[in-house]
Amino acid sequence: MPPFNLDQKRFSPVRNSEGGRVKSDSIFAFEQTGKRFQATYWGEGFSDGHLIGIMTSKTEADLIYHCRENATDHLEAGQAKAVFSHTDDGKVLITMNWAWLNGSLASGTSVYEEIL
Repeated sequence: MPPFNLDQKRFSPVRNSEGGRVKSDSIFAFEQTGKRFQATYWGEGFSDGHLIGIMTSKTEADLIYHCRENATDHLEAGQAKAVFSHTDDGKVLITMNWAWLNGSLASGTSVYEEIL
């Protein structure tokens, strides 16, 4: 098992670049088996969000994601590189460098913190 176990953990964003969809009310619910993980996510303005990823090292992962924009039903998809670390109080922190593959084609960085 990789040193960062995401299984049955929930995360919420603490920072996001402009062009990112997630807001402070967004929730990511993860499952993990070995190096592979997935999450369902939802929040203000979007729904039906999913991501899948694979750990590429002890602290990094590649992932793809998609969601539906609620106002227009527009489907959006993207990819990201994630870096995992711990906060001073032991929570898992995920820093994602992401890019949308359609729509605005925006890119940026989001930081998510484990919800205990």
